Amino acid sequence: MTPEEVVGVWRLASYTEVGEDGGTVAGPLGEAPAGLLIYTADGHVAVSMMKTGDAPALETYMGYSGQWRLAGDRMTHRVQVSAHPRMAGTEQIRRVALDGETLSLRGTAVTPVGGRAPERVLTWRRAKPDGIATDRIAADGTASGSTAIDSTAFDNTAFDSTASDETAKQHEKETH
Repeated sequence: MTPEEVVGVWRLASYTEVGEDGGTVAGPLGEAPAGLLIYTADGHVAVSMMKTGDAPALETYMGYSGQWRLAGDRMTHRVQVSAHPRMAGTEQIRRVALDGETLSLRGTAVTPVGGRAPERVLTWRRAKPDGIATDRIAADGTASGSTAIDSTAFDNTAFDSTASDETAKQHEKETH
C-alpha cells in the first residue's frame, strides 16, 4: 500500500472491540456509529466519529486531527487537537490494511477499560459522492438550490501538490 492509495475521504463502516476470547463486540460508540476519516496528500488527518441511534454507548463523540504517515503496515497519527485532551500530543500507531475500497485500522484503546487496553478495529470504506455537492453545481457551472456558489472563487492551484507544499513551507516559516 502506498500513501497515495490512502489519501481521500473514508466513511466508518464498523468500530469493534476485540474481547479477551478473540470475539468482537460493539466499540465505545455503540452498534452503528457514523464517522469520517480524511487523509490529505500533504500529510494531514482528521477523524470524526459519533454514536447514532438511541441505544446507550460509552461515548457519544470522538474526534481529533493532526498529521499522518505510513510506513509499511503501520499508520501513525500524530494528534494535534482532540475532543479528548489526553490524546493531544500523542502518536496513535495502528496496523493498517487496504483491500480495494476498504481500509482497516487496528490498535489498542487509549484509555484502559476494566484494567486492560482492548484492541479495537475500525473499518472504513472509501466515500463516494452522495449528491450534495453535485446538486449545488449544475453541469454548466451555475449554482442550483438555495446556496449560491461562485465557481470563479476556486483557485485550481490549490489542488496542485507543488503549490500545497510551498504553502505549507511558507506557513511553517511564519509560525516558527
